[in-house]
Amino acid sequence: MKTFINQLRFKFAILLLMVAAISSCKKEDDVPTDPARIFKPSDVKITAGETSAKLTWTVPLMSTGKTFKYSIDFSTDSLFATVNYTTTADTAGVTVTEENLAVRTKYYARVKANATESQPESKYIRSSAFQLTGIQLFAAIRDNEIKENNITLRYTPTVGLTSIVLTPESGTATTITLSTTDASAGLKAITGLTAGTKYTAELFAGTKSKGIATFTTLAPTTYTVKLNPGDDLAAAIASATNGAIIGLNPGTYTLSATTFITQKTITIKSTSGNPTDTKINYREIDLEGTGAGVTLSGIEFDGTASASLYFLNFIGTQAANGAAATFTNVVVDNCIAHGSVTSFLRGDRGTAARDFKITGITVNNSIVYDMGLNGASAYYTFHLNKMQFNTLTISKSTFYNAGPGLVTASTTYTGDVIPTVAITNSTFNGFGGNAKYALLDANANPINFTILNSIFANTPKSGTVNAAAIRGTGAGSTLKISNSNYFNLFSALTGGTSLTFGTATLASNQSINTGWTATTTDFTIAVGSPLRSAGSNGGPIGDPRWTY
Repeated sequence: MKTFINQLRFKFAILLLMVAAISSCKKEDDVPTDPARIFKPSDVKITAGETSAKLTWTVPLMSTGKTFKYSIDFSTDSLFATVNYTTTADTAGVTVTEENLAVRTKYYARVKANATESQPESKYIRSSAFQLTGIQLFAAIRDNEIKENNITLRYTPTVGLTSIVLTPESGTATTITLSTTDASAGLKAITGLTAGTKYTAELFAGTKSKGIATFTTLAPTTYTVKLNPGDDLAAAIASATNGAIIGLNPGTYTLSATTFITQKTITIKSTSGNPTDTKINYREIDLEGTGAGVTLSGIEFDGTASASLYFLNFIGTQAANGAAATFTNVVVDNCIAHGSVTSFLRGDRGTAARDFKITGITVNNSIVYDMGLNGASAYYTFHLNKMQFNTLTISKSTFYNAGPGLVTASTTYTGDVIPTVAITNSTFNGFGGNAKYALLDANANPINFTILNSIFANTPKSGTVNAAAIRGTGAGSTLKISNSNYFNLFSALTGGTSLTFGTATLASNQSINTGWTATTTDFTIAVGSPLRSAGSNGGPIGDPRWTY
């Protein structure tokens, strides 16, 4: 028995020794023995701004009682085959600036703890990619200042600006020197560019980048004919063939009678690209029959002298206005149009719903005013009842005193497509009346209706408007207003209620009163206004021309 107990004690002792040995091994495995690992920094973070970036890291695991110096490398290559800049630090952080790194360039950083008297250097730890965003002194480029062979670039007037480097998408960069006068003026007109070419412009003060912008020059225009003031524009339009481009040299032209563009699509364009120096006194422009369409560019259209009823009017034929027709696109770009007492555009003359069809109607970078009897007309600014259309696009434009309502497509029909009305970066003021829906009447028709980065103010212009600004009850409709500003929208001039937006989704909108009244014509957004940064991309809302 004694022998058995002794054997048992011996085996138990052996077991205890084995457990101790295993525990000892496990504890030893838990502690890193590789000095390069023990003394490696960790958790590298980057905070980057316009002209500087702060790199921080966590001190090594075994740093207690030790003083480290760190080496930091920066490279555009994640493998660090080439090091673009290197520095050292004796704290767990370092700041680099545009003096060390190029702006708008992607970099990586890596950090290691240097060797000490008793320890070797650590392994590197690498950061994620980052870049200095760079200062942006360039202002938004104005659409009407982009030409075929020249452009005007605008920037914040700044002492010390020295040059603009223009680089075509494929080709050699050109340096344009800025004088002290150019720097203080805040703009530079540049000529000698190639039409239809994408450029990158970079602004410099010495070697430091102060802004970057991209633009594409206009495609070259081959005019079918060029006219001078005094030439017969009506005859040129009547004789033009499909696809013709009629160029107007600066001056004033007259279309005193209704002008018919019959079963052809033409372009009427100022050669200067400037609507303030090229003007047409018009009565009415009628798009007649299948294949009719027009592009109007860089022109002021004034209907007051000829007692204009409509600016653009769709008809089947002169003998039968309601005859079915499929029109081509209509584009109004970089124009000023005013002085029609009934409507800017009428498309409801088809005898039955869908007799008239069109793919797209576009208004861009234009100003439209005094259309529709101070809101008392029976016709909306875009009067599209019964007309099947795919898209109505309004962008970078200003409308004031223009109709009892903006868009109507209320005659119920089943179309080939759900139409889309897209309004972006536009300004509307002093509109509405005659008990209409101020923004949209689609009735029960499905429609996609969106307003983005825009400003709507001061309804009605006269009389009353419906208490709902939008009617669109069709199944499958999308109604949305976002990143926009609206104020003084009421159902009546006095004693009215605030307009509602029906089932429209509202997101990131504001109601800042800018001080405009129904008769305001200058819609400049004050410097420092929140509206200058309320857009979906952080930029201004409304027609951009009012924030330059």
